[in-house]
This record gives sequence, C-alpha cells and structure tokens, in this order.
Amino acid sequence: MKPLFTRSFCLVMAACFFTCSPLLVPALATERLALVVGNADYDSSTLARLQNPANDAALITDSLKSTGFDVDLVLNADLRTMKRAVRDFTDKLKKTDPGAIAVVYYSGHGFEAGGQNYLAPLGADLRDEIDAEFEALSVDWVLSAVESAHDGANIVIFDACRNTALSRSAGGTVGGFAFLNSTPRGSFISFATAPGSTATDGQGLNSPYTLAISREILVPGATVETVFKRVRKQVVEATNGDQVPWDHSSLTTDIVLTPSDTMGQGQIAANAPADASTIQLELQFWNDVKASDDSAQIQAYLDRFPGGSFAELAKARLAQIGSSPAGEIEQLFAKLQSRSLLVENPQSPLEFYANARIREIKGDYPKARQDYLKYFAFGEPQVDPHIRFQAVLRAQEGRAGAREFYHSLTQGRSDPTTLFAEILLQERDERIRRFSAFVDAYPEFVPALYELSLDYSQSRLGQQSMADKTTELDLLTRFLEGVEDGRHLRYFIDQQMAAQRIEDAKSRLAALSGLNTQALANPVKLNAMRSNQGWMLSLAIADSAQEIFVRLPGEDYRSTGFVNGALNPTTGQPIPYPAFELPGNAGPTDVEVQYTDVHGDVRGPFKIAFNPNAALIKSQKDILERLSNGWISYQDWDGKQLAYFTQLISYRCAIASVRYAVNSDQPDTAFEIGECDPDNPHAIPRSGPGSVVFANIPKSTEYVSVQLTYADGTTSDVKRFDAPK
Repeated sequence: MKPLFTRSFCLVMAACFFTCSPLLVPALATERLALVVGNADYDSSTLARLQNPANDAALITDSLKSTGFDVDLVLNADLRTMKRAVRDFTDKLKKTDPGAIAVVYYSGHGFEAGGQNYLAPLGADLRDEIDAEFEALSVDWVLSAVESAHDGANIVIFDACRNTALSRSAGGTVGGFAFLNSTPRGSFISFATAPGSTATDGQGLNSPYTLAISREILVPGATVETVFKRVRKQVVEATNGDQVPWDHSSLTTDIVLTPSDTMGQGQIAANAPADASTIQLELQFWNDVKASDDSAQIQAYLDRFPGGSFAELAKARLAQIGSSPAGEIEQLFAKLQSRSLLVENPQSPLEFYANARIREIKGDYPKARQDYLKYFAFGEPQVDPHIRFQAVLRAQEGRAGAREFYHSLTQGRSDPTTLFAEILLQERDERIRRFSAFVDAYPEFVPALYELSLDYSQSRLGQQSMADKTTELDLLTRFLEGVEDGRHLRYFIDQQMAAQRIEDAKSRLAALSGLNTQALANPVKLNAMRSNQGWMLSLAIADSAQEIFVRLPGEDYRSTGFVNGALNPTTGQPIPYPAFELPGNAGPTDVEVQYTDVHGDVRGPFKIAFNPNAALIKSQKDILERLSNGWISYQDWDGKQLAYFTQLISYRCAIASVRYAVNSDQPDTAFEIGECDPDNPHAIPRSGPGSVVFANIPKSTEYVSVQLTYADGTTSDVKRFDAPK
C-alpha cells in the first residue's frame, strides 16, 4: 500500500469562479449566502488536533456577516455532516436569483492523495492513500457542487492544515497542496503559499492568511484582486518571506465584496444579521467554557443549549475533566482568548490584554496599543504580552522605532519584566552585554537565560565558534534547571509559547550534548612527529580557526601562516597552517597557543606542555599501531630465508622489547633492537644491538608471530606474518 499523505497540503486556497457571463459589480439587492466549516478537535494518529480553526471560522463568520452574508456555521463535523452541510447549502443556492454571491469557507486538516485534494472530517480513519476516497471529502466534489448549484459568483476558501504534525505523523513529507488540473473560465484562485510549499497555522488566535482575508474583505470598494494583493503583502511581512501567496485569475470584470459609500454600503449593513443572533451567542458561550476545568461551567452550557452544536463535545469534556484545575491565570486567559468579542468595561490586567490581542488581530492597532499600555501599567511579571506587543511595534515602526518606544517606557520603572523587554530590542552586542548583567542581577528571571542563549545559537549566528557552543550549552543547562525549579512558566500567560521555548531548548541542548567537554575547556591539542631533522608539531583545534599564533618561551607570539592557495569552503578565508617546528634537541617546552575564531575574536592563550621523550614514544607507537603490516618482511638470500625487523628497529624508541616465534602463536624468542638514540631516533645502529636487522629462519617457515612491549608499559596484540609461498 502506498503511504497516505505522500504530499500533505498545509495551505489556504481561495477560489472565486463563474459559470455565467461576466458579472458587473453586484447590486445592493444581491443575495449573499455563506457556509463556514471549522474542524479542530481531531483525535487520531494521522490527524493532530488544531488550535485555530474554530477561531478562524468565527472570525470569517463575523467579517462575512458585516458585509451582508447570511452565514451557516458548522463546527467539528464528520464526513456525513460535512456532505449534508454542502448539500443543504447548495439546495439554498438553487433557490437564489441569478447574480447571487456564495461563499464556502473551510478550516481544518487537508491533504493530497493520488494527485487529488481532500478535506479531512473528524473521525476519518486515514491509514493509506486509498482511504482518502472513502474517508475524506474531495475538494473537486465541493467545487463542482457549489458551481452547479447556481449561476452567480462563488468564493470558496479552504484554510487547511497549515504546518502541523499531520504529515510527520502520517509518515509523509511536507510538500504542499497539489496543483489544480485546470482554471475555470472567469475564475479567481489564490493559494496561501506557492504550490508545494506550506502555510503557517499562526502563533496567535488565527492563521496569518485568514486573518489578512478577514481584514481586507471589509475594505470598501476593494476588488477581489486588490484584496488578495494586499493579503499577499501582509502574509509575506507576517512570515518574514517564508510564505508567499500565489494567485491565478481569469476574471474579466471586477468583484467587490464591500461596496463603498457611493455604492450603498448602508443598505448592505442594514441587511446584515444582528450581532446577538442565537448561533453567535452559543459560539461565544462555548468558546468561554470549552477550555475550563470547572465542570459547573461546562454543565451551564448544556443547561442553556441542551441540543446545541457543541452538546456532544461538552458531554465528552465533562468526562475528561480531572481533579486538579489549571492555574487561575491560565484558566482566565484561555477563556478570554477564545472570545471573538471585546470585553466590555475591562477591569483586570488580563482583560485589558485580551482586548489588546483582539484589537490587534482585527487590525485596530491604535486601540490595541492603548490596551497594551493599560495592561503594562499593572506591572505584571509575564513576558509574552511584551513579546507580542513588540511584534506589532516592529511591524508598524521598525526595530529602531520599537526600541525608542521601549526606551521611553522603561523610564522611571524598575520592574525586571519591562527591563527584560527593552533589552530584547537591542542589537546583538548590546543585548548580550546587558542580558549578561541582567541574569546576574535577576537569577530567578529564567526567560532571560533562554533569550541570551539564542544569541549564541547556530540559528542566529549561522556558524558557531567553540566559545559560542560552550556559552550556549551553559545557558541552556541553567535555563532547563530553572524550568525544573518552576522559574519559567510563571513568566508566561500563554503556556504554549512557554512550552515552545522549552522544546527548543531541549532540542538545542541535545545537539550540543555530543561535544567533548575536555575540548570545550581546551580546544587545542598538540601532536608531535620526530624526524632525523627535528620536530614537527601539529595543532588540532576543535574550532574553526581563522589564524593561529604560537609563542615559545622568551619569544613573542608569531603566526603559523596559511596553507598556500587553500580557502575555507565555508568562510572563504585562507586556511591557517596548523603546524610549527622545533629543533631535534629541544627539551621540555611550555608552548602557548592563541587563535582567532569565526567572529575574529582571539581565543586563548592555551598552554601546552611539550615533553619530547613522551612525544617521541607516543608518535612512534602511533605509527607502529597504524602500520603494523610492515613489522616483518621476508627475503631469500644466498639460499637462506631471512625475516627482517627493519621497521621495528627504526621505531625502537617506542619499544621496550620484541618477541617472535616461528610457526607458533606464542612469541617466545627475543630480538635485539638496540637502545633509543633521541638525537637520531630513526637511524639503524652501525654496530652492536640493533645493527643486525634480520633473523635466519627455516626455509619451511609458514609464518612468524610477533608481539611488542611498548616503552609506556603496554603490549601489542600478537601479529601474524605469513611467509611467501
């Protein structure tokens, strides 16, 4: 079976198409119908629960009603309910007059299987690609049903999946929505991102694309093309260029959803349903209580709406409520955050914050700023309101403007949260300097450790030095210790934001866990190689060095130079020459090493004690171990079979004794290699022990075994050397 979700789609698609002749701007009496579906409460191994679809559906519903649409709202629907909702909606469309405008909006999971696009209902059992045809709702079927229902304009919006765990849990890859096979005549199709890419679910109450649509369709006199051009600009800015909406259009006339005053907007507003409609009251009531751990609040919804849209969900929620209620702050903010209407006569800090968030989401930035400032006046310790407010400031005034604003905000205030927020806006060097002092002054303020660690992370720096990794490791370790001690969550209203920081810290700490702790303390190691001419000392630096400097006793630091013509492929800089020489008669020497890292910062000095005797033993032993096949060689000479020990004699400074055996695996015969000559360590002695480099062995020898005892007291494995046939 082919795995499902070979390319799961995570984007928003809006399609406006016509089956009639080109339309003029709709008259005020034009009928406007909408179907809004939001699926969030998934519960399966392939469909993860989503955060925003219910909020997105509520936001779109409010915007559509404001432009005169009669809206049918369906939440958390299974396949049968979704098909019935489309059928009932298209039945209503068939009764409308020519020129009516219809909107179908869907928010939830969606995917591509077998080249076709599908919407995922609740309860779908999606294991393999073939299941899609029977367990999900075909996008083509929805488009066809709405298109054939009437001759007016149709706007269809699919806000599906975004970048959730859907494709990962399904074992697929994030690949985006499939291309539509064709673009109908007189149609407008807009994707939230380029085909094959993914769209974000958003960090706030709504996805960035739906949020932008809900704002722009309310602009009087804006055509569909103008709306989506503005939406594209907002989404690009909101996602820092990661998400770029993609449009196709074959329209031959303008379509305006919100007429200007000269087009009779007053009549459109008069035709809009009342804000206090039953469905809106029920939605608001449910949003207020759905996240509550208080069974009395859930039961209050059931008492008020015993047959409501959320009745079954409420009963299931009652069964899930545990004995330990969430904290007061989390409960209150979860309730306020779920609202789509402003809190009237706000009193508490959280009510001011909730209103600020709602105004921000709806694009009322001046009033949102006022509510943020009212919240800040209470001096609450939580940092996430500042982080969200700074995002608004940066979007409106740039980083410099936001920094200037916070500089004024901190005047005359001594609370650490406002100081923390002001430091966030500084440039890197200043931010590091001030956060380093901040964490010393406020050791309980754990979020500062996380923010400081980011400035040493690979995601911020691109290429880390060893010092960066060392500092990041220390800060992350201290941060997670603070998390365990309960010194992190207290600074967040939005527990999801806090959890994201914890998960990021754990991931980065895991990546750093493989670092050699000794290398972190001293990243420089010296490897010595002795020749008959002298010492070659090579430097192994566990860091990306730009230049290396060495100082010998009584001398100044001098550069080792650069490898001729070689460039570092990562930095494009010359590669430093990692070695220097000492004379063969050099005694014990203290060497100091400095180097410049990827940032141009000088690291060191790192002191290394060079012991020529120990280095000679180590270097020759390393060669013997790596080149053990050369210990013994054979030669016929004057009718005799000779076994040569030349290599062992050349590296005798590392050897205490050599033993060998003929046709036996138990070496028991000593071979004299002579004493080590430190001044000429590789030379064969002219006379005496070591001057004879071979042993006579029988012509019938099949093999010789050899074992070494090294000068450092260790012994080698027994090596076998087969004689030539």
